[in-house]
Amino acid sequence: MTRSYLPILFLVYSFLFPFSATQSDAKILDYFKRDLSKVPTKEKLKTQEPLAKRKLDQALTYEKKGLDAKAATQYQYIIKNYPFTSSAPTSQYKLAEHLMKKGKLKKSFEAFQDFVDKYKSSSLYIKAIQAQYKIARSAQERNTNHKIFFLPKKFQQSVLLEWFTSIIDNAPFSPLAPLAQFAIAELYENDDKPSQAIAAYQSMVDKHPNHSKSPEAQFRIGEIARKKIEAGSRDHANIVSARNAMEDVIVAYENSPRAKEAKIALARFDSIEAKQFYETAVFYEKQNQLRSAVIYYEKAAKAKDPEIRKNALKKLSSFQAPAPVRGTPKKNELTGNKPGQLNPEQATQPSVPSVTEKEEVTIPNDKKGPVILPPPPAEN
Repeated sequence: MTRSYLPILFLVYSFLFPFSATQSDAKILDYFKRDLSKVPTKEKLKTQEPLAKRKLDQALTYEKKGLDAKAATQYQYIIKNYPFTSSAPTSQYKLAEHLMKKGKLKKSFEAFQDFVDKYKSSSLYIKAIQAQYKIARSAQERNTNHKIFFLPKKFQQSVLLEWFTSIIDNAPFSPLAPLAQFAIAELYENDDKPSQAIAAYQSMVDKHPNHSKSPEAQFRIGEIARKKIEAGSRDHANIVSARNAMEDVIVAYENSPRAKEAKIALARFDSIEAKQFYETAVFYEKQNQLRSAVIYYEKAAKAKDPEIRKNALKKLSSFQAPAPVRGTPKKNELTGNKPGQLNPEQATQPSVPSVTEKEEVTIPNDKKGPVILPPPPAEN
């Protein structure tokens, strides 16, 4: 039967049995609206109900006796031959549960997903999603504990991402949704995909700000940026991102255990930033780009680190032109040059802006130092 006739069949079925169909029959029919070609007649469904019930009771008896294989066979028979009976949802759930006990996580997850897709009104719906989360977490832990580097992991990351995403889609407002979102972020982080991990953690914080894992998610955003910095990245945006994330932890989650660690991290970021400013200034000075050097020495001079601040101020003072001493002859008088005439040494000396400790050089935004800091000079 073609797809175009399915809506017509559904209308005919509804018209013929609007009053005689029981409420349970209506629910079962609702599960399978997408495949109406398989909908049995009312009389046939009535004959199937006791047969399916007998099979289900037999399967449950097998299960109590520990005969799981025989029970699974009965569940499969019911699902295949009596999919519209009231015994089908329980059979589908029990089959998925059996596969999970056998350790067949992938088949079990798919079986639970079939249950979720077909039996949304079942009282076992939430339990099925809880089982899916348990399966996904178990698979994730197996991958985490994978030690043999030359062998592939048991579960591909794409499969785990699909599973956790399905859990969120199946129950977006359940307590499992934020846990699944956090797991997605962990997958990206463990797979060394920092950008995707930060986005996933941020989504967790934005959608579930009051969840118990949100402080940890916010802290990890800063931690990922910190790792980039410690790995040698000189992109100043990483420091800005890390600082903002840690400040959010302190402000939004001041009572969380991570708040204290965030304060320590902030102090570390200030020290790293000041060191980078100073190293960048030295780099520009050696390149004879004195204006840029002055800008970064001024930034370093504001550091909380006393050693860096002292060295930066010393450098700035060395750039300042010395004031002439009273009573001493002008250099032109000693050299015999005419007023306004430069001697050869002065003519070749580069012009250096005069900067004091209280005066900052201000330049347009488009002429400020680069966003990505240059590497420090090589050690001699």
